[in-house]
Amino acid sequence: MDESLRDVKKVCVLINAVGAAALLAFLQAIWSSGGALSLKRGVLWGLVAFAAGVAVATLGYLAHHWALRKNQIKAGLFFQLAHVWIPSLAVVCFVLGLILPVLGGFDSLSGQARGAVTDSIRRR
Repeated sequence: MDESLRDVKKVCVLINAVGAAALLAFLQAIWSSGGALSLKRGVLWGLVAFAAGVAVATLGYLAHHWALRKNQIKAGLFFQLAHVWIPSLAVVCFVLGLILPVLGGFDSLSGQARGAVTDSIRRR
């Protein structure tokens, strides 16, 4: 069982790191283009969420070692932190890292739609 929990922690670190790398590549592609400030802001907040997920999942290793030092093999505060709360928080960070850029994109689209309407009104 301990081996499978260690694999879960590795997966949490890996998915957050890969998500951050993907957002960095996307940010590089959109950074030089004008406008879409909401999208860029959403991507940056997504990067922050992914980085927090990597940090939280890495803290899981530290909590696991503290649980072993305190001899909390199957129960106790450090065991519960390392095996329940920290992986859950890393998954929440991953989900936030996915959602925030999408929300920024939707906000950016609604801003462009408003701008297109006002431009067409001005032309008339």
